Amino acid sequence: MTSRWAAIGAVVLAGVGCAAQCARAQEKPANNGTDPTKLTTILQPTYEYLDLVGGFESGVLRLNYTQPFGAKSDYSLRLRVPVQMNDVLGNSGHDLGDASLMLTHVFGLTRTHGWVFQGEAVFDTAARPELGTGKNVLKGTLIYARFLPTGAIFAPAVVQSNSVSGQARRADVNTTTFDFYYVPKLADPRNLITVDPAVNFDWENDKEFLSLAVTFGRVTGPALGGVGIVTVKPTLFAGGDRPADWGIEIGFKVLGF
Repeated sequence: MTSRWAAIGAVVLAGVGCAAQCARAQEKPANNGTDPTKLTTILQPTYEYLDLVGGFESGVLRLNYTQPFGAKSDYSLRLRVPVQMNDVLGNSGHDLGDASLMLTHVFGLTRTHGWVFQGEAVFDTAARPELGTGKNVLKGTLIYARFLPTGAIFAPAVVQSNSVSGQARRADVNTTTFDFYYVPKLADPRNLITVDPAVNFDWENDKEFLSLAVTFGRVTGPALGGVGIVTVKPTLFAGGDRPADWGIEIGFKVLGF
C-alpha cells in the first residue's frame, strides 16, 4: 500500500512539475476556456479515441453546448450528448451514449482565487449496455482555482459520482477523482496548454488508477460570431486497474458567440 501511494504521489507531482516548466509571463490568461471561473457561451464537438486494456477500443463524439446565465453570469448550464462505440461485446458501431446536463456556479471570486461548484446529472440513455453505466448518476465537483503571480492557474478539484437509480442488474456507481488541473501562462496568447494529472478511485469495484491528460490548443480566429479554438488532448493511464492504456481527443470549440 505504501508503494502504491508513493506511485500516485510521484505521478501527480510529475504532471504538475512538467506544467510548471511551461509557465511564463506575468498576467492571467485570456478567456480561452482554460479558466474555470470564467463562464461563457461554448459550442464544442470533440472526438476521443481510447485504447482499452485487453485489446479493445472505444471512441466517442461528444457534442457540448454551454450557456451562462444569472445577473453576473456566474451560473451556466451545459448539455452533453455523446455518440460512441465500444467493441468489448463485438459491436463496433456508433450509437447514443449517456447524455448529461451540468449546472456550474462560480462564487467567492477575488483577484487571487475563486471557487467553482458543478452539479451534473448523467442519464441512462445509452442505446447499448456497453455504451453506458445502466444507471442515472449524480456527479458533484468542487474546484478551487488559484491565480498564481506568474499568470498561471492551479485549480485542484474533487469529483464524486454516485448512481441514484437505473437498471437493477447493473453495478452501482461510486467513484471519486482527485484532479490537479494546471494552466501555464504562455508567451503567445494564441496558444494554450493545460496539464491534468488525476487519481481515480472506483469504490464499488475496489479499483484505482492514475491518469495524465495534456491539452494543446491554438486560437484560430473569429468563428460563428465568437472565437474558434482547435485542441488536441493526449491521455496516458497507469496502474493495474486502469481502463485504458492511452487515448487522444481532438476538438474544436467556439467561445463567446
